[in-house]
Amino acid sequence: MIYLEVTKSSDPLVLGVYEYEFDQVSIGRSKKNDLIFLDPELPLQYLVIKLVQGQLIVQSLTRAPFFFVNGKKISGTLKLKASDTVAFGDNQIRIIESAVTNQSVDFSSAYDDFNKSAPELKFALEFIEEILIDLEKDTNV
Repeated sequence: MIYLEVTKSSDPLVLGVYEYEFDQVSIGRSKKNDLIFLDPELPLQYLVIKLVQGQLIVQSLTRAPFFFVNGKKISGTLKLKASDTVAFGDNQIRIIESAVTNQSVDFSSAYDDFNKSAPELKFALEFIEEILIDLEKDTNV
């Protein structure tokens, strides 16, 4: 279980406290994420905060971008604890608490199988998703 609070964002609708029953929270611009930021500078899938062997970590899902933990520039993976802040762009998340649950869902093998069997479909779906996000952004202005 992961409790966090979005304390700062250019998107005021995302501000607030969130409770996730599972041991992983995906963050990015895609609607596939658990925590969605409508920041055009943010990649579709950007970060994941997850419990690994009882330890909370934050991990970048992209190669180039970096993020900040408690003001320190980070790329890759870093351990987190309660009250740590994770910042990226105009957004900031504060870790409230985490606890190991018995509920664990891992779709990575299914996702890998999908990528192997239909890589062109994955590209097409991501392209369509980008267009839909842009259309939604244009209609909300």
